[in-house]
Amino acid sequence: MGDYPTGIYNINAHSDGMGIVDGESRIREEYSDYLKDESNTFGSGVEKLFFPENIKHVSYIVREAQKRGKFITISGGRTGICAGAVAEGGWLLSLEKMKRILTLSSKSGSFELKVESGLRLSELVTKVRSRELGIEGSSMERFIESSQTFLYPPDPTETTAMLGGTVATNASGARTFYYGPTRRWVVGMEVVLTSGELLRIRRGEVKENNGYFSIRREGGTPIRLPFPGYTIPETKHSAGLFSKRGMDIIDLFIGSEGILGIIVNVTIVLIPEPVSYIGGVGFFNSEKHAVDFVINARNGDQKPLALEYFDSGSLLLLDETRKIQGPTSEIPEIPYISGISDNTKINVYAVYFESAGWRGEKKDDMNESIKKWQMLIEKSGGDPAVSWGAISKRDLLRLKSFRHSLPETINKIIAQNKRMDPRIHKVGTDMAVPDSHLAEMVDFYRETLDGESLRYVIFGHIGNNHLHVNMIPDSHTELERAKKLYGMFARKAVSLGGTVSAEHGIGKLKREYLALLYTRNEIQMMKTIKHVLDPKGILTPGNMFEPH
Repeated sequence: MGDYPTGIYNINAHSDGMGIVDGESRIREEYSDYLKDESNTFGSGVEKLFFPENIKHVSYIVREAQKRGKFITISGGRTGICAGAVAEGGWLLSLEKMKRILTLSSKSGSFELKVESGLRLSELVTKVRSRELGIEGSSMERFIESSQTFLYPPDPTETTAMLGGTVATNASGARTFYYGPTRRWVVGMEVVLTSGELLRIRRGEVKENNGYFSIRREGGTPIRLPFPGYTIPETKHSAGLFSKRGMDIIDLFIGSEGILGIIVNVTIVLIPEPVSYIGGVGFFNSEKHAVDFVINARNGDQKPLALEYFDSGSLLLLDETRKIQGPTSEIPEIPYISGISDNTKINVYAVYFESAGWRGEKKDDMNESIKKWQMLIEKSGGDPAVSWGAISKRDLLRLKSFRHSLPETINKIIAQNKRMDPRIHKVGTDMAVPDSHLAEMVDFYRETLDGESLRYVIFGHIGNNHLHVNMIPDSHTELERAKKLYGMFARKAVSLGGTVSAEHGIGKLKREYLALLYTRNEIQMMKTIKHVLDPKGILTPGNMFEPH
């Protein structure tokens, strides 16, 4: 990628050797998994399903779609929960066969890895840890010979997601609190435009200037792409096109949910991994104390990698899962909950925290860090005697199991309720607010929901003021009520300077909430930018905006 400056290049497109599945009925019967995502939203069917293996294949598909007036929806790991990869007719393009590691280059203590979009995060982690990247060269030799291990910092919870999909949604996870979201770690990409041309982008080469980005075109006039020009929330944020004065053009594509072009590969940064980790869970007998702990941790000198929250309902569900799993469960016994039924009102709240030991630090530094966490728990109203701590790999894995088990448990309950009424689904929030409004937003959630009979839990990325309220309806009436509550929460978050989507994007399911965050003119500017790159509107119709 370094051989080419940022610009638009022609491709000798062809379809030789590409997998193509024809016919709506065949696709619906044999490839039904490609017609939905984790939201369990099904599309209306597609005429063709494509499995490109290279950029030339992708270019051929979009050129043919232009000629024939067909929509194209991009499919990755289908781990999204906003129906972004769900097709409403037309053609479906799966990137799952484009998963090669292309190049590696060393950059002053870190490495840059160019990877095709179809590689899953779990595969990326395995290849980087094993140092088996399948490529050669002097940078690869330095990578193998290094005494350090390296990591790709974003930590999305769903490790089966494909890399391109995480870039298209600016995905994040627990360690986003420390490392920041995907955007921060992407330095290049290649995007197939709906013209069939290839846009190569390198961070730092094209920035907004006087309201436009100017992109050179091979053998032709440059494209002038408008700058969005609006202000986005000062929070963790993944709703609409990114906008910041003087921004780099690459940031317009990161989080664009596939509406501007098809991201076929990305160049990401690998950095040295911490030499050790400290994990723990503090327990508190009031929600205020738990929030105080988070605020104290953010303002202290501990530099946590992650701060994750679990309310009383979440802890009861996790304890229920532990009992069902029996002696083999990775979930430890939860303090104050043993012997309590899930119908009992309890007041226990937990915060998962994680920090790191860095190269050059002494063992005493780790011991001192553990003491500081214990003191912070006590200062915030918790009891260090019942808190959990972990420094061994085994114990850290148990804590991660504790953290990741909750969404799986909720999904099982929803699946059971769905058998009674197929219309039922989980309603989960994705809002975030500025630091100064964390306590107010938590109080609003609690005061609103405690007056409802609806079952719910609150958990998630509290370090970023980004909590998931998962409402679990057991009837269609409760589902409709949950949707109304969702709208109330979105409006409250925006009124506090927050966002309607912090990590999952807008997709097709949250389009109405975009209008809470942006004015009609601001949304029109997003549409104008899309129109410049996709004048016929063939790409991912329905994502962010109503299809035209």
